Amino acid sequence: MTLPFPLILDGGFATELERQFGKDLRGRLWSAKCLDEDPEAIKAVHISYFEAGANVATTCSYQATIEGFLEEGFSQEEAVGLMKKSVQLAREARDAYKHKHPDDTESRLIALSMGCYGAKLANGAEYTGDYGNITKQDLIHFHKDRLLLFLQEPGIDLILFETIPSALEAEAIKELIKTWKDETLPPIGIAFSCKSDSQISDGTNLEECIGYYDNLEQVVAIGVNCTSLKYITSLVTILADKQRQTNKAVLVYPNSGAIWDAEERRWVSDSKLSMEMFYESMANAVEKCGTKVMIGGCCGTQVNHIQYLREKLFI
Repeated sequence: MTLPFPLILDGGFATELERQFGKDLRGRLWSAKCLDEDPEAIKAVHISYFEAGANVATTCSYQATIEGFLEEGFSQEEAVGLMKKSVQLAREARDAYKHKHPDDTESRLIALSMGCYGAKLANGAEYTGDYGNITKQDLIHFHKDRLLLFLQEPGIDLILFETIPSALEAEAIKELIKTWKDETLPPIGIAFSCKSDSQISDGTNLEECIGYYDNLEQVVAIGVNCTSLKYITSLVTILADKQRQTNKAVLVYPNSGAIWDAEERRWVSDSKLSMEMFYESMANAVEKCGTKVMIGGCCGTQVNHIQYLREKLFI
């Protein structure tokens, strides 16, 4: 499948589950708990982002793993069913939106959220890259096992490896993609979490990490996510330079700039991200990278940010 750029992604998913439905998501499963407790809320959030103008519904699977569900008392069969349900719900939401808007001509895609290994640990490691003594082979198996399971469900248009904080994990994902035997693998995007204007969360230079995927045709988009807006301008400059070499799309969806409190399992912030600041940052990305971009929001961004972006930038 060839992706139709530019694409507007959705925004913070857990943010909207909390805002619209008052969900308490501080447990180890985070938003994935709603796959069991309230799947209709998940569908409603997907639909609200489509209504706001998003082209992409990202599955509620960032923190969904077999091990995570087992640790919370689910059976193996239940865990498998809930992981597949994340894709089913996104697909049902898209179908419902298209049914309501039969004249809609925009692309409405399903992106599979492949959260990093740090999401499984549920200790904030996606913002440090501190995975202890894990090996690259361990990380390859972690992502391969999940991906094989998710891909049993039809309708996935795009795979997003999200919030990657570690160069070792970036290498593992590269090896997994290189050795994948199924030629029908959907297009892939890779997004890193960054701690500065040039480094991913473990301190490795972003420029080095994005270079791992230069020669992988399956990887069609490279960028950053769940990273503070204050770093985005400099990071986009790095991504734009790489784009001129590889012609891959630039992928950018920052968070609100809040800090994740791993002990309390919540975002801590003394201010909210204005729609104008968010829009200006995304408009800068388009100015530097052209229309071969995928832009949206991550934790702390809301439906109104995406709606404002759509209205100001592409309508």
